[in-house]
Amino acid sequence: MKKQTLISIIIFALIWALLHFIFKIRFNGLHKFWLLGIYLVIHFIADLISKDIIQEQENEKFKNWPTSGPIGKLGQNGLLFMFYTTGLLSFINPFQLVQIIKQAIGNSALKANKNELIENAETYQNETKYILPFQKNTEWLVYNGGTTQQSSHSWNVITQRFAYDFVIADKNYFRHINKGTNLEDYFCFNQNIVAVADGTIIKTINSKRNALLVGYGILDFLTTSFIGNYVIIKHTDNEYSFYAHLNKGSITVVAGDTVTQGQIIGQCGHSGYSSEPHLHFHLQNKPDFFKAKGLPIKFSNIMVNGIKQSETFISASDKVQNI
Repeated sequence: MKKQTLISIIIFALIWALLHFIFKIRFNGLHKFWLLGIYLVIHFIADLISKDIIQEQENEKFKNWPTSGPIGKLGQNGLLFMFYTTGLLSFINPFQLVQIIKQAIGNSALKANKNELIENAETYQNETKYILPFQKNTEWLVYNGGTTQQSSHSWNVITQRFAYDFVIADKNYFRHINKGTNLEDYFCFNQNIVAVADGTIIKTINSKRNALLVGYGILDFLTTSFIGNYVIIKHTDNEYSFYAHLNKGSITVVAGDTVTQGQIIGQCGHSGYSSEPHLHFHLQNKPDFFKAKGLPIKFSNIMVNGIKQSETFISASDKVQNI
């Protein structure tokens, strides 16, 4: 039996026991199909975790970085344990369950179309010039993401294959002051986020709260959206930029607005599935997050680890800024 199958069965049994004995839900009739759906989604996530997430977090790129907040006393493994354990509770949240199912279906469809998958970032040519999604003269750390399977944010989640997580860190890779239990402790929180190129706003969500209990690795399993507050911008017919986990009420644009490169569109936050305040950013080929394929992106006129680059890919552990 595969490891991920065993993990799926154990998690499913725990959730079934919780729903049956604690919430007194009797699974009969249509409920059985709902139960089957829960199992399939659990198996999908367990497969991703076993192939991607845990292996990525154990990669060298995180080896010497401090873990934020009080959970940092237990290290990165402690954070992962708390984050994914509390994440199991998201299955009893109907809003998140629908999103998880949509993501699973969309990802399966994308993976099935093998001829369209981008295996080598160098084979893709961007249709316009892009800057980094934050203002000039502020250095950010690429916390996660890259263009190879080893550096990828989530290689087997096709929409996020070439995604990035950005934070602000000091020279020792600390991302906050004080204990890290307040959002304002984090250097990147409330920092301005900008459009990476000229375009048209396709969709925004601006009302999701920031995740509770920052610094403890607790996933917000009660939120109605694991994406949190976000903005989608159309740049060409085939390229859309996606900005997630923005601060509640900070988004300054609405669907239909036109924006120019470098224009402020919101502020960095901690909404949705977020282990600490950060910006999730990626480029995709369609406006629908659940159906779109992630695209490689070369950034123009930036500084990478103190060296000016006219056009380049970036990867986890790079310190970057617009020039």
